Amino acid sequence: MIALYYDRRDLRDRIERLLADADLYSTPDRDEFQSFIAATDIGIAALQRCSSSDVAWLQEAFAQGLARPSCIVVTPLSLARLQRLRTAESHRFQVVWEEEAHDHLRPTLGRVDVMHRDPLRLLGRRMLWDGSLHWSMVKAVERACRLSEWRSSPPAKSVRDLAEDIEVPAETFRRYWKESIPLRCGPKQLLSWALLMWALGERPKARWDAIASRAGVRRRTLERHSVRLVGCTLSVATREPAMVRRRFRAWVSQVSDMKPPVVPSLLSAGRRTRPARVQRQWDDVVGSPGFFVAGRRWTALPGSPGRPDMPADFIAQAMMAGQ
Repeated sequence: MIALYYDRRDLRDRIERLLADADLYSTPDRDEFQSFIAATDIGIAALQRCSSSDVAWLQEAFAQGLARPSCIVVTPLSLARLQRLRTAESHRFQVVWEEEAHDHLRPTLGRVDVMHRDPLRLLGRRMLWDGSLHWSMVKAVERACRLSEWRSSPPAKSVRDLAEDIEVPAETFRRYWKESIPLRCGPKQLLSWALLMWALGERPKARWDAIASRAGVRRRTLERHSVRLVGCTLSVATREPAMVRRRFRAWVSQVSDMKPPVVPSLLSAGRRTRPARVQRQWDDVVGSPGFFVAGRRWTALPGSPGRPDMPADFIAQAMMAGQ
């Protein structure tokens, strides 16, 4: 399901026509919209004015917490709106100009949906996005959440194995984890989730005993993780992937730091604001985050070093579109 907030009926009608086969729940009430996005992965905000107060509301609704859904903002093209959205743009937001919605809304929705179908990797990317983790914790998140070169490998089955994989003494590893990881839990809980979700993903290709053997554990361990974390057997969890994702997101909400992450302004500094490895990981799945203009995604204001190839007539086009 996708929550749709709108402040203009004709824009709502247009989005509903473009996404006729999607399970949309539309409302002009902000409180109702915020209550609904708590149970979904994606929200669409169709804003005619996209004022400063609208942008502040979007930040409050979507930017806090590692388990929050992603937001697609649909609004008319103008330079004033672009400048206001600059303060909120981050990996949580995708912006599609109303004038380009016919070509870009559905592809954008598809990319965001793919991202949320692997919530463990999404959690890893969101933790890395801050860029303030110790290098050893960056490697630990990559390993535990199966990012980068660890994508096809079974997760580490214990905290000691994880520490050995990233070549850090176990005691030092636990200290860095406690000091910098924005989760109010030890690494063991995250590894349990990682093992279970990896095993569920492998089930169509192999039998449970073979999956457990490849991970270096017994099948009984996988069954125990499923009952404890999801509340059902492995066979039920295999048939209900949406339920597993909901339980995982609920767990992340319980253990994550709800303070807004410190995210640099992508539009003012472009890609240089994040570690290269984080940028590559994000680009692999959804491309560099930013706005769609003239059918292309970009991450800097016109004329800045981060976007030297912006067409010269863009500012004139945006100003003619109005405020």
